Amino acid sequence: VSQKSIPKVASGSPNVSGSGSSKEHHNQPFPGQPIKRRKRHRRKLVQNQEPCLMRGVYFKNMKWQAAIKVDKKQIHLGTVGSQEEAAHLYDRAAFMCGREPNFELSEEEKQELRKFKWEEFLAYTRRSITNK
Repeated sequence: VSQKSIPKVASGSPNVSGSGSSKEHHNQPFPGQPIKRRKRHRRKLVQNQEPCLMRGVYFKNMKWQAAIKVDKKQIHLGTVGSQEEAAHLYDRAAFMCGREPNFELSEEEKQELRKFKWEEFLAYTRRSITNK
């Protein structure tokens, strides 16, 4: 009698693993659902990056960029190599819009800027950056 019980246990063992595989099948998500939730990709913080303390200046793509908001629209002023240059771009635009600059502009520069209309100023600023 004991010899017959051994084969039954042996034949029963595949059924146990078979039921285990059916449990694994149950744990799979419904078709179309992702198995893992993706982590939100955070921007990599660049090492040794100076914090930007100036108005209208930000660091992006390893360069300093200047922008100003006019009529609820952000206007890109240019991409330059240093934070100071970007701040200077913003200051010129701020003067044109009657806003507070980061640094005070020289009188000659103010006189030069008064000649331009806003659209001309933007075109001139962008042209001077691309020609550098």
